[in-house]
Amino acid sequence: MKTALVTGTNKGIGLEITRQLLQEGFYVYLGSRDLQNGLKAVDDLKSMGLTNVEVVELDITEESSVKAAREAIGRKTSIF
Repeated sequence: MKTALVTGTNKGIGLEITRQLLQEGFYVYLGSRDLQNGLKAVDDLKSMGLTNVEVVELDITEESSVKAAREAIGRKTSIF
């Protein structure tokens, strides 16, 4: 299964990209600055039957946040 990380996924283009990747069979890490907004987006996607998705708290403007997200995804995938 291919894996993707999409940032800015709470709404708009990022959410649509996430939805389309999920429909194409990807496992998607949904990057969100606000964990609660990310969790809501995941719940919305799962309610559409798109279940291969999970939220990762990520603020791309903060180096420590990028590092923490990288480590969290790396523990689950061993791709980083």
